[in-house]
Amino acid sequence: MTSTVVWAEDMEAENNQSPGGDTPRLGPTLDLATGWLMALLGMFLGSRPIRDNSFLTHLATGDLSRTQGRIPLADPYSYTGGGADWTVQSWFASMVYSFLADMAGVVSIQIFNGVLVGLVMLMLWKLTDSARPLLARVLILVPVMVIGDGQWSPRPLLFGLLGFVVLLQVLQEQRSVYWLIPVMWLWVNSHGSFPIAFVLIGAFGLGRMIDQRTSFEKKWELPQPEMRVLWWTLLGLGLSMINPLGPRLLVFPLRLLTNQEALEGVSEWASPDFDSLAERSFLALIIGLLVISRLGARWRLVVPGILFAVSGLLATRNLSLASIVLLVAIAPSLQFKGSLRGHEQGFLPRALLGLVVAGAVLGSVMVRQNETLSLALYPVEEIDWLQERGLIAEPDVNIVQRDYVGNYMDYRFGSEARVFMDDRFDFFPQQVLDDHRILIRGGDFAEVLERYDANVILWQNDDGFAAWLAEADAWDIAYEGENWLIALPATSPDVMQEQAG
Repeated sequence: MTSTVVWAEDMEAENNQSPGGDTPRLGPTLDLATGWLMALLGMFLGSRPIRDNSFLTHLATGDLSRTQGRIPLADPYSYTGGGADWTVQSWFASMVYSFLADMAGVVSIQIFNGVLVGLVMLMLWKLTDSARPLLARVLILVPVMVIGDGQWSPRPLLFGLLGFVVLLQVLQEQRSVYWLIPVMWLWVNSHGSFPIAFVLIGAFGLGRMIDQRTSFEKKWELPQPEMRVLWWTLLGLGLSMINPLGPRLLVFPLRLLTNQEALEGVSEWASPDFDSLAERSFLALIIGLLVISRLGARWRLVVPGILFAVSGLLATRNLSLASIVLLVAIAPSLQFKGSLRGHEQGFLPRALLGLVVAGAVLGSVMVRQNETLSLALYPVEEIDWLQERGLIAEPDVNIVQRDYVGNYMDYRFGSEARVFMDDRFDFFPQQVLDDHRILIRGGDFAEVLERYDANVILWQNDDGFAAWLAEADAWDIAYEGENWLIALPATSPDVMQEQAG
């Protein structure tokens, strides 16, 4: 393993001089040009039309916070939550989205997310520095991009991803520990995944302790480099409490951990079944980790790799972060012969940079011309129909709908939405979550509707609940579109029936 480290250091020195051993020549290197090409690909991934339903609620919450001059402390969207306490963990990201949309429209969020993903890709390219040759670095990054393709949409999760990658760079001594202060503030105030920072530091520290024990026959000793990173991370965590919500942001992740029942049935919290390209790419990275473990890779890299690989096997939501840790673990062991090692200058890197510039210009034009916010998933026409008749977003109307439809209602109606539920699964009472599952999977539909005094139902028209509504004496199908139906009480006389007519 020592020879590998020395070889990598020699290559770094070699990259700083011309092939002839003279002083460095002016001009971009192939390493630099390829890194910017990876950033361009990241920008394309991040700036595609927005389809994430969670984004709609984040944007609505940012608008609500900005217009009211304060962050909501109680649920403003549902009638089932009863105005219960709500911690807006992602308040900063929501405010960023709202300010961007207010200044330049939702397309500015699309562009911002592209820049953010491009920055992440550039930092990931730096994390592959220890691999050789250049082709090996590109190949190890491809699975991470494939996995990120489905998860790097405009969500506060991406702010957490940025903090995670910066922390990895600090642990790999590619960035100063001082970066941890602003990074932890951003992470804590944007996404509840920040406790992962301490898991990551602990995994690297444990691995270093094992390396010290096995290589130098020392006693177990605290790993000083990781301890230094830990103290600066704790300092950043302490300063992160300077925010509109105070220390309640630090408590939120603990509440989520103690409420695992709420996440049952949520697709992104389910284990991967490896039937998609992204999940198979993750499996390939796990195989790579097993191979380097057999070849004697350092425990400082293997231990985090194993821990995060397990997290990815437990929930698809964790695949992106786990793949990045696996990339860092595997990269130093990729030492092969190859003609392109990154320090080359001349026509090829200049051509790549020209391609990057042309691609960035073309991408900007495409973003402006193409669809920005994709609403094909939502019953827009049906909600128009309800709004025209005063049957939605009204104080006396209890509507029952799918969770992701609730996100669209949050976005469209704001604090007047009165949704049955949206995808804030960590917030809603367990009874609401259970009843939502009954409507999807089957059960006593009548009991659920009676419990919430429902008087409007907006649902997909191709499942068991829709079939039950079509046969139920107590309900009439007042409107049926291609994919959605609207059911109203059949009781007569009925004000809602009159409005619908």
